[in-house]
Amino acid sequence: MATSALAKPPAAAATFVSTLFTSALSALDIRMPLRHDTACCGTIIDAEGRMVFVIDTNREHPDREVTDIATLLVLALNVHAGYPPEASHG
Repeated sequence: MATSALAKPPAAAATFVSTLFTSALSALDIRMPLRHDTACCGTIIDAEGRMVFVIDTNREHPDREVTDIATLLVLALNVHAGYPPEASHG
């Protein structure tokens, strides 16, 4: 799946960063930006390398599909927290 096309916002989109969202993450001791831990397919970690959540814990989907889901979720969460797409990869 080509997620690079998703990194470009629609022309009519307004820049929106949720301060409530970022405050809640901070209160939970989750450091942004999030990233997909490629060494453990489906594991999303914070900027400090701590696990935040796991996609497809029962391994019902192929790794490629799980990677695509992880990439999309990380992108969405990071952008919502105010991190541009180029900071979301890593």
